[in-house]
Amino acid sequence: MFVTRVFLAKSGHSPDLGRLFASIHERAPSSPRSRPLAAMSMSPMFPLYALSLPTLLIASATVSLHQFKLCFVAFVKVANTSRGNAVWQTVQPVLRDVAFVMENTLGKASSFSPNLTHVLLTSLLLAVVFSAERLRSAIVQTRR
Repeated sequence: MFVTRVFLAKSGHSPDLGRLFASIHERAPSSPRSRPLAAMSMSPMFPLYALSLPTLLIASATVSLHQFKLCFVAFVKVANTSRGNAVWQTVQPVLRDVAFVMENTLGKASSFSPNLTHVLLTSLLLAVVFSAERLRSAIVQTRR
């Protein structure tokens, strides 16, 4: 804590940033969802959390990618359907062009299969989103 304050004093950062760091390091709110990471590391459940989080992120990334595959295949099929009313006939060429670009970028929709690299990158993306949410909630708490 002392090092953080000395660094902020020497670097000329605003005191609001110092209060944010101080609140993350010192405060331990009662709600487990709103606790910062530093307070969570003191919990006896932290080892379980730390060991299970990567597995849960990889599992949710796998489910998300397979859900994307289903939506991708369905979108391409709908975009290539030529039946419909007058409104559909005006929108359908745009959808067909979008489906064409997606298939040229990602490959054929019917043969799209996410591999390990896709799964790991998606799990990293989910981890960044979760971390950003934790940081946002810490900033909101310091503003209250």
